[in-house]
Amino acid sequence: MSSDLFDNYETEYAGLIAAIRQRLDITLPDLVGQERHSALQITERELTEAYELAEQLEVELLSLPGPARNRAAPRIRQYKSEVNKLKLDAKRAVQGLGNHESNRRALLGDAAASPLANSGDMFGGLDGDQRTRLLSGNERLARGSQRLQDSHRIGIETESVGASILNDLRSQREQIVNTRDMLMQSDSHVDSSQRTLRTMTRRLMTNKMITTGIIVIGVALVLLVLYIKIVR
Repeated sequence: MSSDLFDNYETEYAGLIAAIRQRLDITLPDLVGQERHSALQITERELTEAYELAEQLEVELLSLPGPARNRAAPRIRQYKSEVNKLKLDAKRAVQGLGNHESNRRALLGDAAASPLANSGDMFGGLDGDQRTRLLSGNERLARGSQRLQDSHRIGIETESVGASILNDLRSQREQIVNTRDMLMQSDSHVDSSQRTLRTMTRRLMTNKMITTGIIVIGVALVLLVLYIKIVR
């Protein structure tokens, strides 16, 4: 489950970075004025979202198995460096836009430049741009909410796995305790058996000695009787 979530975040990150690169390298150079402002604002928001995805990937990295985590860790560092580089590219594009606007105002004069100044700065926007920002914000909120739900689900699954592991450990502890008690009982039985065997061995030796003594006495009596008969 964690691996699937990590793959989903990585796919989402790759799509977002591809869209940002296309806008910076292909779409943005052909745009001017308010359209260029709007494209830059969208790019800045998407770069922020891409960095958040990279951080979320860094969090999910901890839940991956060891070999997969070792393979993915360099990619996460590369993702963060990639986002920072794209931020610099976007910043240069904003600075280039500012220089372009300054040159344009210088050419047109203050009279021609003032309507543009009154119409809004680079962070302003027309109704269409406001709608674009609103939709983009809603999409970001939806994706953020989905990531929070995924993280919450992972937390619940992790808690469930932890509880299951604790139950298994508790059961194994009981088995170990029972096994220890059985071993102690077995030791007690072995000790008792050893004492019984020693007692039987002593009795056997005693009986053997008694039997041997009886035989010796019997032989001695027989010899004594034969001697008496011979003497007479």
